[in-house]
Amino acid sequence: MKKRIGILLAAILLLGCLPALAWQDVHVEKTADKPQSHITVGSTTRVNGMFFTNQFGNNASDIDVRSMLHGYNPVVWASQVEFSLDPQVVADMHKTISTDGSMTYTITLHKDLKWNDGTPIHAADYVFAYLLQASPEFAAIGADTAVWRHIVGYEEYANGKTDNLQGVRLLDEDRYSITVKAEYEPYFYEFSYLSVNPCPIAVIAPGCTVVDRAAGAAIVDADNNTAQTAFTAQLLESTVMGEEGYMTHPELTCGPYSLVAYDAASGQVEFERNVLYKGNYEGAKPAIDTVTLVPVLQSSMIDDLLSGKVDLLNKVASENTIKQARKTLNNNRFKFQSYARLGYGFVAIACEQGPQQFEKVRQALACVIDSKAFVKNYLGGSGLTVKGYYGIGQWMNQAVNGSYRPENIDEAQQKQWDALSLDVLDAYDYDAERALNLLIEDGWVLNADGDAFDPAKDDIRYKQLEDGSLMPLTFRFAVTKDNAAAAYIVSGLQSVLPVLGAQLVETEISFTDLLKAYYREGGNRSYDLAFMATNFISTFDPYMHFASEADYAGAMNTSGIDDA
Repeated sequence: MKKRIGILLAAILLLGCLPALAWQDVHVEKTADKPQSHITVGSTTRVNGMFFTNQFGNNASDIDVRSMLHGYNPVVWASQVEFSLDPQVVADMHKTISTDGSMTYTITLHKDLKWNDGTPIHAADYVFAYLLQASPEFAAIGADTAVWRHIVGYEEYANGKTDNLQGVRLLDEDRYSITVKAEYEPYFYEFSYLSVNPCPIAVIAPGCTVVDRAAGAAIVDADNNTAQTAFTAQLLESTVMGEEGYMTHPELTCGPYSLVAYDAASGQVEFERNVLYKGNYEGAKPAIDTVTLVPVLQSSMIDDLLSGKVDLLNKVASENTIKQARKTLNNNRFKFQSYARLGYGFVAIACEQGPQQFEKVRQALACVIDSKAFVKNYLGGSGLTVKGYYGIGQWMNQAVNGSYRPENIDEAQQKQWDALSLDVLDAYDYDAERALNLLIEDGWVLNADGDAFDPAKDDIRYKQLEDGSLMPLTFRFAVTKDNAAAAYIVSGLQSVLPVLGAQLVETEISFTDLLKAYYREGGNRSYDLAFMATNFISTFDPYMHFASEADYAGAMNTSGIDDA
C-alpha cells in the first residue's frame, strides 16, 4: 500500500528544507488498527545530539531535529523577512513603552496548548525557559546565554548577583511579559525578542517551580525558597547533559513530532507524529506518522536511495553525486528539487591564533582558495560564489539583485533599493601573486634563522612578533572522514602554499570534535582552518558573529575575531 507525493511534501516542509533527491512514494506499514506512513531521510551532516537549544551550537541536522520536536513559539518567521506572531499560540499581545525607553511586551497564550503527554502548557513554562537559558547555572554547563542580553536585568541575573530576572514577569496562568532594554529598540527583527519555546521544569529542574516577584520572575524550590540549593549547575549537568538528558533525549516536547529514539553511535534519530500538536501558524499538521533521520555518505547515498534504505536525500551538493543520480535514477520514481540555500559552505578560520590572526594572512588565504573552481569542478555548476557573510537564498541578497522589494514604497525609496550593489565587495578571485604580496607586506619575510627568506633555499616563511619570537607560516587544516569537499580544498592549498613559502598540515578529526573546536569549547582550538557549511539563523545579524564582547565568544562568535 502506498501514499503518494503529497505526504512527502508535507514532511519536507516540516523538516525545514527542500531536498535535492526524493523518492516519489512513501513506505506504508500495516498495523492492527490503521496503515502507518513512514519516511527515512538521509543527510550528509550527521547529528551532534544538540536537540534542545542552539545555545550549545547549531549543527544543520540538529536544527532539523529541533524543528521537528519543539513547537509553540509565540513568533514565527513566515515571510523570510520579518517575524510575526503565531496565531495558534498567542491569543493577544500588547506593548507599552516606559519613560526610560524600555519596551514591555505582554503575551496572552491560548488555553489549548499541550505537551505531547497531554499536560497543559502555561505561561510558567515560557518564563522558566527564559530563567533557565539566561541563568549562570546554564552558562556553567556550556550554554551561550548572551542571546538574552536584550532583556532588562540580564547582566545582574546572568552574573549571579540576583535570583530574579527583572525583565521577565509571570502575570497569571496564561500571561507573561518581557521587557527589552531601551538601547535594543527599535530593532529590525523586533518580534524575535519574543522568540522562545516552552521548557518543562518538571523534567529539567525537578523540585523547582517559577514564581513572580516585584523584582522579576525567579526559580524557587518546592517550599517557595530561593532555589540556590535545588537549582544548580550540577542538577542541569544531570538532567540536560546527562546520558539520557534533555539535550539528547527531549521526550516531553510540543512540536509536530515526538522523539522515539536516538542512537549516538549510529547517528540515527526516530520520530513519531505528535497527535496532540494543534498545528503551525497556518494550522498545518504533520501527515506522516513516523520519520527516521540517518546519516549518509556522498559516495553511497544514491545506492541507499535505490535500495530503499532512504526515501529522501537532503542537502545534496556534490557534482558526482548529482550526476550519478540523474544517470541512474528512474525519473518516474524520483523527483529532483533545487533551492537557494539560507547558508553557505566556507573555510572556517580560527582568527584568534596562528598566522591567520593577521588580517593580510586571511586575505592571502582568500586569494588562493579558488571558489570559482570549486563551484565548477566539485559542484559541477550547482552553486554560486558569494563575496561575504550571506547565502544566495536570503532576502537581503534577493533585495540586492532586484528580485525582492518591500510593499508600498515610493519612487525615492525605490531608487534607494535599486542602488544597492555587491560590486563594492572584494571577490578575492584566485591570484597567487596578490597573495604573495600580501604576505610580504605583513612581514613574512624571514626564514627559520631570522635571516631574509630566500625562495631558492628556504621552505617556510617566518614573521618576527612583537616579543621577538619567530612564527612560522604554518596552518593546521582539520578534515573529517569522507569529506570530499574538504579534500578538494586541501588539495588546492597543498599545491599552492609551498610555492608561497607556507606549509599546510592536514589532521583528521571526528565531526563531533570539529564542532567542539569550531564553537571554541574548552579554550584553544586544535586547528587553524577547516571546511564546513552552515545554515544562518532567521535573526541574521552578522554583528553577533564578529562581536568582540566576551559573552558572544563560542556559539555565537565562532570566527575568533576580536576587533571593535
